[in-house]
Amino acid sequence: METIGRYRVTGRLGRGGMATVYKALAPVTGRLVAIKLLRPRDVLLDLVGEEQLRRTFLDEARIMGGLNHPHLARILDCDSHEGRPFFVLEYYAHSLGTFIGEAYRAESPSRPVSVARARHYLRQALLGLERLHFAGIVHRDIKPYNLMITGDDRIKIIDFGLSRVRGEESGEGGRPPGMQVGSPFYAAPEQNSDPQGVDGRADLYSVAVMALRMLTGRLFVHRQELVALLDEVQATRGKRWREWLAQGLARSPQERFADSREMRLALDGLPIAEGHGGQAPGGEAWPSATLRREPRRILYKEIRAELGLDDLLRPRPYCRPRLVEAGPQTMLDQTTGLVWQCLGAGFLLDWRQAEQYVEQVNQRGEGGCRSWRLPTCEELRTVLPSPWEGAGEGRRLFDPSLHWLWSCDPSTSRQAWSADVVEGFFERLDRDATASVCLVHDGEKGQGMV
Repeated sequence: METIGRYRVTGRLGRGGMATVYKALAPVTGRLVAIKLLRPRDVLLDLVGEEQLRRTFLDEARIMGGLNHPHLARILDCDSHEGRPFFVLEYYAHSLGTFIGEAYRAESPSRPVSVARARHYLRQALLGLERLHFAGIVHRDIKPYNLMITGDDRIKIIDFGLSRVRGEESGEGGRPPGMQVGSPFYAAPEQNSDPQGVDGRADLYSVAVMALRMLTGRLFVHRQELVALLDEVQATRGKRWREWLAQGLARSPQERFADSREMRLALDGLPIAEGHGGQAPGGEAWPSATLRREPRRILYKEIRAELGLDDLLRPRPYCRPRLVEAGPQTMLDQTTGLVWQCLGAGFLLDWRQAEQYVEQVNQRGEGGCRSWRLPTCEELRTVLPSPWEGAGEGRRLFDPSLHWLWSCDPSTSRQAWSADVVEGFFERLDRDATASVCLVHDGEKGQGMV
């Protein structure tokens, strides 16, 4: 498919039971957008019927189009293509699902994240739900892949296809009776027995499941597993975190928080514990004597062996750079002899623009050097911070405002490797997505000093 309406398609982002989502360029401006096109799978078409699916799809567009909030995705346009409706959304390269490394099998372990980062994202999700619930809308499918993360680290709730509007009834004008409401593991218990009767407290249950997963890296199937995970949280994060999670995960809606505002205010009062959840990846020490300087294509299936990463693309173990100040906003790693920018460009760039930034920095001879370059994944690995260790040891190289950082290593014709310099792992990004750019050079051993 080359075009959808006036938009030029550049790739497919994913497909669900009801619709396919494409990446595309807007006419005239060339803005990168996401297009959701109604293309139901045959099994759903047979079960529900085309007209009902069309109504449900347009209901989603109507709900999203009627809301304006910093943590709810916006609809930019709505039209039809060859008789099928579509709507246009802002494009985001990250989701909470990719951030924690949730796999196709959702029950597989994921990356536990720091309490500070978990609270940062959970708080924004609850703010978005406050606006939804005020409008009488229950999302009913809150999960990591329905929480997008913007380049400047803001949560945007998407996918309102299963939302229920206050006063809506099942059947005609409501959600299709044959559709599963909610995602396994994340859906509140009452969504199985009475999906049309749930209120906003069902979404709060889903938020609590995500919170538990972010802190422990695991989901639970049985209540016995939940008790063990709550015990783990209490041991690593304290009793108050356990109590907050237990209230959000109560089987009865009446025992949960009364609303999303109450849950958010209780979250705000929780302590930010030191350290990190889960178990640090082990392994052999990383040899840093010889590091690759030239770009190299690394396939997804190769990167674990190439860099010594675990299944969740984290170094095992993390390196221990010896960092000293080299100049304004630059640091020297005495272990490798590499000099790094700490803040870099100071704004987000796509992969092509990152190369343009390299050229400009070298043209002006920043720091008396004309041999700045994008780092390889090998080089980034040597300075990637360990989330299991505090920042007080002087090991944090990059400015706290930075999150994802481009490497020079491509993965496919459309993707390149980046590093999360907050939580310490590698991730593939579309080359037309944006990330921060911090350059490196070989210090006094390098060429091109001016």
